Amino acid sequence: MLGWLAAAAAPILIHLWMRHTHRDTRWAAMEFLREAIKRNARRLKLQQWLLLAVRTLLLLLLAFAAAKPYLSGWNLLTGGPKIHRVLVLDGSMSMQYKSGDQSLFDRAKQYAVKVIESGNSVDLISVCLLAGPPQTIVAGPIADARRASAQIASLEPTYGRGNLSETLAVVKELIDDSADEASVHEVVFFTELAAHSWHAAIDQPATIAQIEDLANLAKLTVVDVGAIGPENVSVGSLRLAGSLPTTAGPVRLECEVANHGPSRVYDVVVQLVNSGVAIDEQSISLPAGGTTTVAFDVQLAESGWQTIAVRTPSDNLAADDVAWLTLDVKPRVRVLLVEGAPGAAKYLQHALNPGGQTSPIEATVIPEGALVETPLDDFDVVFLCNVARITQGERDYLHRYVVNGGNLVLFLGDRILPEVYNDVLAQQQQNLATPPAAAMGIGRGQRSTNLLYSDRAPAMRLVKQADAPADALLPAEVGELRSSEEFGLDPLDYRHPIAAAFRGSERAGLLSTPVSRYYELKPSDAATVALALPSGDPFLVTAPCGDGMVAVIASSASLDTIDPATVQPWTMLPAWPSFLPIVRELVVFGLEQNRDANRAEPGMVISGALPPTWAKASVDLLRPDGRVDSVPVVRGDGIVEWSYTSTDLPGAYTVLSTASNEPLSVATVNVPGTESGLTRVATDSLPDSFQVQTTTGDLQRTLANVGATTDLHRWLLYAVLALLLIESVMAWAFAGRAA
Repeated sequence: MLGWLAAAAAPILIHLWMRHTHRDTRWAAMEFLREAIKRNARRLKLQQWLLLAVRTLLLLLLAFAAAKPYLSGWNLLTGGPKIHRVLVLDGSMSMQYKSGDQSLFDRAKQYAVKVIESGNSVDLISVCLLAGPPQTIVAGPIADARRASAQIASLEPTYGRGNLSETLAVVKELIDDSADEASVHEVVFFTELAAHSWHAAIDQPATIAQIEDLANLAKLTVVDVGAIGPENVSVGSLRLAGSLPTTAGPVRLECEVANHGPSRVYDVVVQLVNSGVAIDEQSISLPAGGTTTVAFDVQLAESGWQTIAVRTPSDNLAADDVAWLTLDVKPRVRVLLVEGAPGAAKYLQHALNPGGQTSPIEATVIPEGALVETPLDDFDVVFLCNVARITQGERDYLHRYVVNGGNLVLFLGDRILPEVYNDVLAQQQQNLATPPAAAMGIGRGQRSTNLLYSDRAPAMRLVKQADAPADALLPAEVGELRSSEEFGLDPLDYRHPIAAAFRGSERAGLLSTPVSRYYELKPSDAATVALALPSGDPFLVTAPCGDGMVAVIASSASLDTIDPATVQPWTMLPAWPSFLPIVRELVVFGLEQNRDANRAEPGMVISGALPPTWAKASVDLLRPDGRVDSVPVVRGDGIVEWSYTSTDLPGAYTVLSTASNEPLSVATVNVPGTESGLTRVATDSLPDSFQVQTTTGDLQRTLANVGATTDLHRWLLYAVLALLLIESVMAWAFAGRAA
């Protein structure tokens, strides 16, 4: 563009050419005029030079105005700096909301591309996605506007959450890395300002401090692409409600359907789907902002892994119109009862299996000496009933079972040795059954779903990686033996899921359960008290242990445990009406923890442990989109493991058997429920560091308020117009005086 500066020489060349294109011819009349002109020559020459200067300056200014993109980058005339612009697109699931025929994310991409196109060709561009975790799309920074625009055009929103704090940290890194390449930085956020992502900018001091630090380095602009008055119906929290996943009887499935819009919705059809086939449906109405629980009772006819879904009609946010759940359906739930004395588990066996072959629970009784010879992976829950002592080998065997997703329940009694329990079961050992996620480099606290293999399909179960690789098998230290003269158990406001089953059933006997002899329990920090005694002492304590669950009951499971002083049973619980629901809820609670771990969110890591005899170098995993990925197997220190990170879509992820291509296990990924709420933060509540622009008006007006480019070209054009007027007036005035 600066080549047009040569045009400024045109008036000078024309002036010089005109001076040499005439021939002198003398005649009398002209001699008189010549003498008159000589008298005014100085004035005329000054006028000509002034006109020449104005016309030349006019062309120079026009060329400079046309070259505006280059002037700012070259720091000419104005000293305009090179700008590094970081474009942050909100990629959280709620940005999939459609407003008209365009999603909010598509609108954000449109504005981001326009911002790039309106900038200078030498401006530097970085692009990142506000997600959880954030994704750097163009680290650069690059000055290639076409390439940056192409990268933005290819982006798709995620199905996960948005993490503002982590995104701000990534943006700061991008600015720090480009400090030597640009002196001016600008960060532009394209977002709907959803409260679930942006509340941190208002009420979290750490995030507010991040924003203030970033504002010292860059200009911060928010382009609000959100919809006005969004409406959305979502379905979530699909769960098995107090039932066991067996073919022995009907199971109850529950889910939450919510209306996030400002008006009531009518006749919403909620369908229950099993393996892709709709098997039941209900029609409901929801008030504005209302939520209701929808329940389905269904008979599962076949055993094996089954994928259940509940869906509603597609709306403006289709991603949250379906919820997923996988069930490892069995003919019966298998429970192992280990007796420390003959008959110690007979009441427990009857409570778990009152209906014989028609019961959903199959209870197997063994003496304590047969524990290490019994394959624990064949059982869903193991009960220890008044077992006197646990050897280190038995402890390791039980520990390996529990951290791999098993459930252990300890009933105490007159035979147990508290010091042995505290020394052996309460110890924490980190080197047993190290979770695959840890070996794969997944840090503590990261969300990770651990998939465990068993030679006997479909006993393979999917469980969630805990923060700690291994925990104690005893959720509470066993203290002194105590007596009580008061009857009854305290449900502690029914907060624990085991106690919650008794809510509204006060006549079930829980509140009048007699317990006269028990051990004092001192819960660990990770434990939760489910039931307590009238004295306030804990009676039933649960805690997570690796990928499983452990529980301890302060008294006995048998009426044969006698107090010598009174010649009465320690407790009448085994004969009380509350006994059967308590032990049943213990089983349900343990299995529910495993099912909770089966449900992941997009971005969580699925990992698994395989037996040492696994021969293949990979496992096959079927994704929700139908693609089968071959996941590499890692071997080391006698452990065979795999890890899968591409859980980017909601739905079922199936690990296939190498022999029959049948499911060995299925994990479901569900969208986070918080993303369904489309409540927005008020723009005036954001920190003052943000300049907020809305997209409800004209596109060009919005873009004019975004960016830090110099506006010198506008002033140059104004000057050109002024000079055109001045030149015309001067030419007219000089011509008039000459006449």
